Amino acid sequence: MSARAPRSVVWTAVISGLVTAASLIGAAVLNARSNPMSALPTTTQSAPTSTPAVGVTGCLREPCQVLSTTTVGGTFVELIADAGATSGRLRIGGPSSSQVIETTVTELGVTLSPTSLQCVPGSASACLIRGAGPGGTTGQVVVGRSDKWRAQDRPFLSAAGVLMLGNLVSDSSPEVIAVQHDCRANQVCANRPVYAQVFDLGGQEIGCTKTYSKVEQIPGYPQITFPAALLRDCP
Repeated sequence: MSARAPRSVVWTAVISGLVTAASLIGAAVLNARSNPMSALPTTTQSAPTSTPAVGVTGCLREPCQVLSTTTVGGTFVELIADAGATSGRLRIGGPSSSQVIETTVTELGVTLSPTSLQCVPGSASACLIRGAGPGGTTGQVVVGRSDKWRAQDRPFLSAAGVLMLGNLVSDSSPEVIAVQHDCRANQVCANRPVYAQVFDLGGQEIGCTKTYSKVEQIPGYPQITFPAALLRDCP
């Protein structure tokens, strides 16, 4: 019969394992707090779709409501929501258009509103569909090139509640600006400084600004705009 290890050795091994597991969990939590985008799942819709049961002009739950309309690069765009504004569709080109893109941001807990839609023209025009949800303001981007529109897979999150499109980099397409709290574990994030985090339309991080005491101090607020030279590595 093999000799048993002393109890002190066994307990030391168990405690060591628990400490290691706790450290890994803690690191994951800190990463999610320091990088809010990492906490969001990707979505799968990438092409214009139309739910067969509702067609181009309908919505999932009647009555439908047009929450917002705009024109981008000569193209008429409408954000249409169901009765509770918990699902929606981006209709591109007017009521007779066959380009309808279902919202995915509502699947992340966002309720749509008349201020949910922002569109910016460019060689790649973009529309941002956004709204308040768990953890801040969450949005999805729909990109149009040569009259063909596609939803991007990656959602965007602003923990500080400010999410918008803007032209910051010297190219012909807009970028996504998400304001974040400079917040770590065991801190009250609402009282922390903020910074602007900038992404390209596909979700690739471009850089961040320095921190500011409050969101109103970010250059250009509420329509945030600043030279790309102000961007640096993100915290």
